[in-house]
Amino acid sequence: MKTEQIKRIKLFGIFIILLVATQSCVVSSLHPLYTDSDRVHLDELDGVWVDEDKTRYEITTIVDTTDMADMLEKMESVSKLKHKVGSKLKVKYKPNSGVSVNKDSITGQLVVNGALDHKQIIHYLYPDTRKHYQIKIFFEKDTSIFDGVLSKLNGNYFLDVIPNDVFLEEKLAESPAIGMLLPTHMFFRIEVKEDQLVLNSIEPDDFKKLLKSNRVRVEYIERDDDVIITAPTEDIQKFLIKFADSKMFNDPDEALILKRIK
Repeated sequence: MKTEQIKRIKLFGIFIILLVATQSCVVSSLHPLYTDSDRVHLDELDGVWVDEDKTRYEITTIVDTTDMADMLEKMESVSKLKHKVGSKLKVKYKPNSGVSVNKDSITGQLVVNGALDHKQIIHYLYPDTRKHYQIKIFFEKDTSIFDGVLSKLNGNYFLDVIPNDVFLEEKLAESPAIGMLLPTHMFFRIEVKEDQLVLNSIEPDDFKKLLKSNRVRVEYIERDDDVIITAPTEDIQKFLIKFADSKMFNDPDEALILKRIK
C-alpha cells in the first residue's frame, strides 16, 4: 500500500474510534484553538457528505438558545422585540433593518407578512459565538457524534473537533474508565470547494520534524506515539497561522475529501 494511501486511512481513522483513539492519528490539544473573537460560522458546511469509502457524514448547525427559550416562545403573539441582554452578547444587524441596539436592550419591528420572522431574530440574537456544528458519522453498525467549532485565522478556516459530551457519556456509561478520560481537541484546516469539503490536519511525525528543526516551539506531551499540545490557545493559533500554508495543511494526497450528496 502506498504511503499516501496509508496517511489517508490514518486521517480517516480519527473519526472512526471514540475518544481514546480519536487522537491517535493526528496532533491534538488540551485547549481549543478558537476564541470568541475569531469564531465564525459557514452555513455551507451543513449537509450530508460522503468520503471515498461511502461513509456518510451529516453536519448540522446547532444554535445555543440557553436562557432565551422563554422569550422565543412568546414571539408569535408580539410584533416588537424588546429583550434585556447581557453586555457580552454581540448582535449583528443591518443599518436599515429597523432594529436599534444599545448596550441594554434590542428593540425593533421584525414583522414579515404580519408574523415575526424567526430567522431574522435568530440572526440578530444568536451570533456566531452561539453556533457550532454537530457532526454525525454513520458507519455500517454504529454512529459517532462530534461537536465542531469553526474559526478564521489570518484568512484560513480551521475546524476544532471534539467528541460530543452526551454521546460520550452514553457510550461509556458502564465503563469504569470514564472518570479518567479527558477529551482533547482535534483541529483541521478546511476548504470548501463547490461540493467538496477538504480537511487537512497534522500528523505526529510531521510535528516532531518541526520540533527537531527548531521551526516551532510549542508546549506538548507525548502519549505512546501520540502528541498532545498543552500550550494555551494563543500559542496554538500562532502555530497554525505560521504553518497554514505549509504542505502538511495543503497536501491533497493526505487530505480527507468529502463530497456533498445533500
